[in-house]
Amino acid sequence: MITTAVLSPTRRTAIRELLATVTEHDGVSPLDEAAVLALDGESAQHLLVEEAGSEIVRGYASVLVDGTVQGMIHPSHRRRGHGTALLREALELRPDAGVWAHGALEGSLAFLAAAGLTESRYLLTLHRDLDPARPLPAIPESTLEGLRLGSFEAERDAERWVEVNARAFADHPEQGSLTREDLDQRLAQPWFDPEDMLVALRDEELVSFVWIKRERPGATDQDAEIYAVATDPSVQGHRVAGLMMATALERLRSAGVPGVELYVEADNAPALRLYETWGFAVAGRDVQMRVSGRG
Repeated sequence: MITTAVLSPTRRTAIRELLATVTEHDGVSPLDEAAVLALDGESAQHLLVEEAGSEIVRGYASVLVDGTVQGMIHPSHRRRGHGTALLREALELRPDAGVWAHGALEGSLAFLAAAGLTESRYLLTLHRDLDPARPLPAIPESTLEGLRLGSFEAERDAERWVEVNARAFADHPEQGSLTREDLDQRLAQPWFDPEDMLVALRDEELVSFVWIKRERPGATDQDAEIYAVATDPSVQGHRVAGLMMATALERLRSAGVPGVELYVEADNAPALRLYETWGFAVAGRDVQMRVSGRG
């Protein structure tokens, strides 16, 4: 078992190869975006099971600074104790860890339950097709009063983006803690396109944003993701978020994007009701599990 805070280029490549193999085999990625980004930084502890005398990675888990844990075992090397060893080491590093079972796969849930963990958090994937025959909810033009819609400009908007995001997600365990460094890391990703970050400005200051993620900038041959939606508390209750969502979805539909997905906490009843009225339906779920009595 290798435990390190910094990965060599060879190990990073090996982990990404393992990730591709496991994702193809299981039909869902075992690592979320934060865990993937952490491969290139120093914001996680990395646990690796390697073949003797080589850097071929057969098992991997990460412990992020927020206490979340996620991992994977090569399909042909499962049921050999590697997962148990990784989980044990991760829980020694963070006894209060929240361990993700992405896709809520039956085998993953059974493995974690057998280790004494219980389900503590649920994240839902919602999906909506963008068929022109399905109208989007109308937003009163009065919502636009005092606002100007535009695209994200890092020099003008980045610092304010961090502030609005933190205020809007003050109770969210991960999203609300994003820093300027975290934002800059995401802006540097190959998929980022400033035209896919719609912002609402009041007196030229950002008060709301909808961030669209497409695996390839401008791609229209696959579904897009509503990556993040936030509204500053100063304009909440004025239907600004609805205006932003409607504008973003209409842009995607006009461009020919077939559908859109987003993620929402399962216990966020107001958000779920809102998205349901917008035609979104549950398409998947992720489960986080903890040692009973922790967290």
